[in-house]
Amino acid sequence: MADLILTWHIPGVLSETGVAESNTGVEYTLDKDYVPERVILRLKTAAASSGTPCTIDINDDGSSIFDVNPTIGQGLTEVVWDSFASSLIKMKKDSVITLDIDQISSTTYGRDLTVQLDLKED
Repeated sequence: MADLILTWHIPGVLSETGVAESNTGVEYTLDKDYVPERVILRLKTAAASSGTPCTIDINDDGSSIFDVNPTIGQGLTEVVWDSFASSLIKMKKDSVITLDIDQISSTTYGRDLTVQLDLKED
């Protein structure tokens, strides 16, 4: 069970909000050292369709915590991601944690993206 949960919520239809950018939403500063456990992406969609997946990145002091960035494919409403950068041992106290939305689909009616990062105390 997570000791700390960081959550970002991006309301609205993603292809209409222009949210594909760096440092989207809230920045968090860690109060102690943590180890990442998993990331959960949730997206409301009207129906399955074709097109590019929604891709996110979470940064620890500007560096990605992933070797391969999490995506939520077409027609999915939730993805659990537990693969982190091989070089990531822990996220240190006073690190600034930010969310980037690297790509959104222009062909899927995806809306109300929620990204949840579960952390365990080190």
